[in-house]
Amino acid sequence: MASKSELQALLNTPIELARNTYLHFYNGGKLRAEFVGEKAPKDDFRSEEWIFSTNRTLTPGRPNPPTKGISRIRLPGGKRVLITELLEAFPNETIGPVHYARFGAKLGILVKIFDVGANAHIPVHWHPSPEFSKKHLNSPYGKNEAWVVVGTRPGAKAWIGWKHDVKKETFRKWMEAQDVATMRKHMWEVKPKVGDVIFLRDSKVHSLGSGLCILEPQEPTDWNILAEWKGYPYRREDGACGLDWDTALEAAEFTAMPKDYLRNYVMRTPQPIRRDDGNVEYDLVPEEARKYFWLRRVIVQGKLAIPNDRGFYCVIGIGGEGQLQGPWGAKKIRRGKSYFIPVTLPAYEIVNVGKKPLEVVCCYPPAVQ
Repeated sequence: MASKSELQALLNTPIELARNTYLHFYNGGKLRAEFVGEKAPKDDFRSEEWIFSTNRTLTPGRPNPPTKGISRIRLPGGKRVLITELLEAFPNETIGPVHYARFGAKLGILVKIFDVGANAHIPVHWHPSPEFSKKHLNSPYGKNEAWVVVGTRPGAKAWIGWKHDVKKETFRKWMEAQDVATMRKHMWEVKPKVGDVIFLRDSKVHSLGSGLCILEPQEPTDWNILAEWKGYPYRREDGACGLDWDTALEAAEFTAMPKDYLRNYVMRTPQPIRRDDGNVEYDLVPEEARKYFWLRRVIVQGKLAIPNDRGFYCVIGIGGEGQLQGPWGAKKIRRGKSYFIPVTLPAYEIVNVGKKPLEVVCCYPPAVQ
C-alpha cells in the first residue's frame, strides 16, 4: 500500500507502468521479454504481460490470485503498487469525473503484450460479444480487440475467420475430436509482419501460431472460449468460460468471412490524421472501435506536440529513443517502456533523441457518450 501523499506526487507527470507478467497456459515470452528489455529472454510460459489493466486475469490451469493481471505503477523511490490504489484515491485527477461516473475506478480498456513461443500456438478460440456477456456472463463487456504486431519469428502466421460457412454441428465434431488441422484448413491463413494492425470483432473464430508478438488493446475482459484443450494444462470444461458447451458455441460466428472484409477491414491500413514537420500521427482502428477503445500510432522524427484534450490513456514505446517533455521535465521513452497519462496532465511534447524514428502507440479508453 502507498500513502496518499506518495500517490498524489505522481499526478503531475506521466506515470511509469511497471512489469506485470505471469505464468500462462501457452508457452512463449522470449520476444515479449526482448520487447521490454529483460535480460536473458527465453520462452518460459511468461508469454503475456498486462501493461494497462484494472482486470484480474483467470488463466485456465494456473493459480489465479486476486491481484493477478492488475497493472502496477512505479513510485519515485522504485516501490511498485497496484494502479487501482491510485485510481481509487484520485479518480477525478487520473481518469476524470465523466469516465469515473460511467465505469467507476476502472480503466475501461485492457492493454497487453503477448508472445507465442517456438512450437506453441494459441488455441482455436473466440470471444463473446457484449450482448452475449450481459446475458450469460454477468458482464457488460465482450472482447473486441486489436493486434499491433511488434515482433515475429520465422514462419509466423495466424488463422482468422471461415473461408466458407461452417455448420455448428460440424465444428463441434472437429472440436470433440480435437481435429485442429481441419479447423485451420477451413480458416483464412494470414502471415502478419512487424507493423501490421488487425482489428478483430467479437465472435470471430481465430488462432495464432508460433512466432507472433502482439501488442493488444481490447475490451477489459479475459473472456476466451477455447476449442482446444489437448496438450494444455486445463480440461475440456475449463475452456468454456464456466458455461456449458451448447451455450458457449452460441457466442461463435460460423458464417463465412468475405476475403475483402479480411483484407480491407480486419487487416488495417493506418490512416494519417496529422502531419507536422516530418512527424505523422495515424488512426489504427475503424470509427466503430471508439465504443470499445481507440488506438493511434505516432512516428516522431524531431518533436511533436501532444495536446491535453485527449483524456487519459497509455503511451507505449515501440521503437527508437525519446522523451516525454513537459512541466515535469523529461521522461525517457523507448521500445517496451510504458506510461499512464492522467486526464489532468498538461500538454507535452514527444521528442526524438535518437538516430532512428521514434515510434509510440497511444491506447485510449472507450468514448463516453
